[in-house]
Amino acid sequence: MTYFVEHLTFRTWGVAMLPRLLMARLRGQRRPVRCYVIEGSRLALQAARVTGRLIGITPERLQFRLMEIRDDAGLSIRVRLAYRDLAEVQADAMREPDFIACQQRAQGTDRLLPYLAKGLAAIDRAERGTLWRRMLTTQICARHISSDGQSHETPVVVMERQPWHGAIERYANRHGLRVIPVTAGWDLNRRLRRLARRLIDRIPRPRPTQAVTAGRVAPTARPRIGLTFYGQLNLKHPGRYSDLFFLQQSAIRGSDTVLFFEFPQDPLDMKKAAELAEEGIEAVVLNPRAATLPKARVWSPRRRVSVKQPRGRSCESAWLAEQAESYHALRASWRELCAAHRVKIYLTWYKYDGVHAAIADALRDLGGILAVYQRAYEGLASAETTVNADIMFGFSTMGAEVEQRSGSTIAYHVTTGYVGDHRVSLWRGEAMKIRQSLQQRGARQILAFADESTKDDARWAPGHPQAQRDYAFLLERVLNEPWLGLVVKPKRPVKLRPRLGAIAQLLARAEATGRCIVLEGGILHGSVPPAAAALAADVMIHGHLYAATAGVESALAGVPTLLLDHEGWAASPLYRLGVGQVVFHDWESLWKRCREHWHQPGGVPGFGDWSSMLDELDPFRDGRAAERLSTYLQWLLEGFAAGASRETVMADAAQRYALQWGHEMVTSVNAAGSIRYQISNRGLISDIALQAR
Repeated sequence: MTYFVEHLTFRTWGVAMLPRLLMARLRGQRRPVRCYVIEGSRLALQAARVTGRLIGITPERLQFRLMEIRDDAGLSIRVRLAYRDLAEVQADAMREPDFIACQQRAQGTDRLLPYLAKGLAAIDRAERGTLWRRMLTTQICARHISSDGQSHETPVVVMERQPWHGAIERYANRHGLRVIPVTAGWDLNRRLRRLARRLIDRIPRPRPTQAVTAGRVAPTARPRIGLTFYGQLNLKHPGRYSDLFFLQQSAIRGSDTVLFFEFPQDPLDMKKAAELAEEGIEAVVLNPRAATLPKARVWSPRRRVSVKQPRGRSCESAWLAEQAESYHALRASWRELCAAHRVKIYLTWYKYDGVHAAIADALRDLGGILAVYQRAYEGLASAETTVNADIMFGFSTMGAEVEQRSGSTIAYHVTTGYVGDHRVSLWRGEAMKIRQSLQQRGARQILAFADESTKDDARWAPGHPQAQRDYAFLLERVLNEPWLGLVVKPKRPVKLRPRLGAIAQLLARAEATGRCIVLEGGILHGSVPPAAAALAADVMIHGHLYAATAGVESALAGVPTLLLDHEGWAASPLYRLGVGQVVFHDWESLWKRCREHWHQPGGVPGFGDWSSMLDELDPFRDGRAAERLSTYLQWLLEGFAAGASRETVMADAAQRYALQWGHEMVTSVNAAGSIRYQISNRGLISDIALQAR
């Protein structure tokens, strides 16, 4: 008999486990019993071992790494959960009576239900109570049983009772496990985080109607665009990532833009404030820790809205009430914020939680618009990426189809092309200088490599060991082959060397040869785009097919691009590019193919060739995607400035775009009815039946 304990506490062991095991012994059961602990304090585990020996059982900590857990088809469990199982369990939870009752009460409450659905699908590896984390725990246990090759009675998972436990129990049963619920343990870390947030909220602070930084921005009655700062400013460096990229390709004025600061990791400082003030862009600080200016004034709502929701007896009912209250509070605070700063359009890429739904309703209250732009390649549907927005700017019409299958609701899906394509031409000159510097040190063939972020804890997230193996392979080739050059484009340059551990010494030696260069820059994320590395190289390698945006950008830049599939994700549309041509499962086969390509006259046919999919990725490929997006935003601002309603403003912009770029480039996703376009300044009204896909 095998037991798994999700979170070992003294209570769990003393109340749920030890009595059960003791009774089994007293009843004469002599079968071997194994007990694995997934998480728990060292002290609790030691106590369990001491008492367990009295009945011949020694609990042990279960050893695992997320990247090594695969299903029977060899697919990484984290990919399987994100693209299949999560939607399945989310739908199961939404069929439970408490959710149905909430749904009936919420009829006509705008985007509350999408907000709740996003809460169910949240991927938060740090929170034990999420569906994602409990599904992952279930799969860890199931795969351990499958891999040991022994027959078993139905294994038991002792799991804390959290909201939607029924959906998790049914999921576990489908995978051959039985779940025993126990009272949830006291989560000290979570309670400390909540306490810290409450203490910060109680700190007295100024309540301005307009944030002031290094200099006061002249108030304007014009409608404005609001967006959140995610660590990329670069107003004077258009070739780098910028949260304000649309201003680089636009007639939109800086004074028509408001930038919100809420992340302490990259706060508003004197340098950023001066740069923003020079462009006339207003900075609004939403988090007291997100500014280092001595006299920074922090936005604070004039009143806090509390909309109490009915609570039943179940933990599911309590969860729904808590989430609904959070939605109403967010909606009210963003409504006040946007009204105070004349924000009529909020532009964001972040759609991975329900906050964007609350912001959309806040703007709707003000007659405004939520616009979401696609930043990452998405080839398959996922509950995590579902979006509910007025407008979404996507890479291609294929993106609209993926959003439809994901369950998104988008009034206007606008195909702009890949929004970073304007950076390619800006980097060609600098990339050539990088290439020449490597060639001067003896490099005849140059590889570029783009990685993805990894975490310290390899149990619950992609860990550093995989990154270390990737870099070790490439760096050893640079050191052993005097004709090879390497350009490294890390996801987070500031974290690269700490992540590499001892392999950082190899990196230092490779850099010392003059044939290896790391593209630095950026705090939260790297500021140099993948195309910069790709354009300096003969071949670009992206280390994760699962998150293929860097590879997509490189291919669109015209560079032969290869993808490593560490996760076994054969369902990805990118597999159509060919295994052994673009897609590779290991470094050895990839390296062998590179050498064949370099030594064969004319190269290996199809090597790194994405031409068969380029239309699906970006139907334009003209370097004007950001220009199209910014022009669309300009039309929206003009409509609001003219006093038109939000419906007319959106219809007008959609019609103008469709006439200029093609009717197939504007569609609706899971929205009721067809789109009605109107061009008010021409007096022309025409219906274009772009049916919801």
